[in-house]
Amino acid sequence: MSIQQLKYLIALDDHRHFGLAAKSCYVAQPTLTTQFKKLEEELGIQLMDRQANPIRPTRIGEKVIAQARLVMDDVAGLYSMLEDESSSITGTYVMGIIPTLAPYLLPLFIRSFTADFPDVHLIVREMQSEQIMEGLKRKQLDVGLLVTPLEDKQLREIPLYYEPFLIYASPEEQILQRSPLLPKHVDPKSLWILQQGHCFRNQMLNICNAAPSSSGTVGENGSGPDVGSFTFQAGSIETLKNMVRNNAGYTIIPEMSVHPVTDKNHIKRFAPPQPAREVSLVVSKSFTREKLLVELRRAILKVVPEDFRKNERYVGVAWR
Repeated sequence: MSIQQLKYLIALDDHRHFGLAAKSCYVAQPTLTTQFKKLEEELGIQLMDRQANPIRPTRIGEKVIAQARLVMDDVAGLYSMLEDESSSITGTYVMGIIPTLAPYLLPLFIRSFTADFPDVHLIVREMQSEQIMEGLKRKQLDVGLLVTPLEDKQLREIPLYYEPFLIYASPEEQILQRSPLLPKHVDPKSLWILQQGHCFRNQMLNICNAAPSSSGTVGENGSGPDVGSFTFQAGSIETLKNMVRNNAGYTIIPEMSVHPVTDKNHIKRFAPPQPAREVSLVVSKSFTREKLLVELRRAILKVVPEDFRKNERYVGVAWR
């Protein structure tokens, strides 16, 4: 039994398809299939039910796979220990980042990070929060960059900063004249929101729910204010901003999405303490490559406003 065979076994469990598993391991399918058969022969058991569609682990296969994952965690820990003894970070790492963070944060730090650590190959995938959490648990991702707290005992959170929420409105909206502006002034019926699946959508609604005087409800997919026979399911903050600029109503945006020229006449801050989202690096509890986390944290904090680190100025808004 080899480490490589265990890696192939875990890949088969993750993808439930020989071709996809081989692709994820960067080997030809016959190579993976041959090594998998050898593993079954050595153990004298059937690990996968090949008659199922898609293939799935047998009862004993599930137990072997669970143990194989623990073994691979220990192997990763060994490599990490050796890496931490060296003066540099090396290797390939896969990071998941949520869509409402990626366009505003990633471009600010990724170039300097890769320049400082040329032996690190960072694969970045834009994913929704639940997908990142599942990917971390299944070891398909090494690191997540998303909004917390997650309250998941299998994951470890390294808080980075608090990013304030702002109102983004068309100039004629009265909410821009509110002083002070409080969450209770947000009317759900005038609010453009993201479609379901985005943690930022849930935070938008939680801000509204904190307003006891607000009337009306946002539809299941959030069509925004009344602009006729029209239902809109937005997938990005930039789309919401464009809808606001050309229609009635308003939305809520994170501060790092503000463009200093085109957005300056559309934004309004909440009175302190401002509602904000907590942004964190997240890894599985078994992740041991501390040096990578230290350097990622340092690179990110270099590019965000210093005020974002002062959490006493903000009130965290839950997303779940």
